[in-house]
Amino acid sequence: MQKEECQKILEENPFMKSLQIELMEVSKGFVKAKIPFRKELTNIYGDFHGGALYAAADTLCGIAASTYGYYVTTVDGNIQYLKAGRNTEYILCESRVLKPGKNISVVEARIADDQGMLLNTAMFTFYNLRKRDSE
Repeated sequence: MQKEECQKILEENPFMKSLQIELMEVSKGFVKAKIPFRKELTNIYGDFHGGALYAAADTLCGIAASTYGYYVTTVDGNIQYLKAGRNTEYILCESRVLKPGKNISVVEARIADDQGMLLNTAMFTFYNLRKRDSE
């Protein structure tokens, strides 16, 4: 999948569109994206909301998994909130496929602030639904 095709997927998804995710890099098994810090994405403490971070990680890991030519759906996911996302202009999320599979793929994500401080780690498992027609 090309970066432009992946960005189009994000823009056609109403919820993801609200996160304003900008894909920076897409290659087989890897996605890097930037998400701007905005008040609409904060919790009552003014930090990035954990739900927004989880949703971004889930979606970006799914895109990384789909670079192997499958439509995918999340089977399982977890996130570790290591440090609050505050005092940052944006966050960076890198998603990397650890195990591409015929039926199941495993993908990890690392989320950092604009200074490179690690904020979150996450792990997702995806079921590969079927091959995409374009592959």
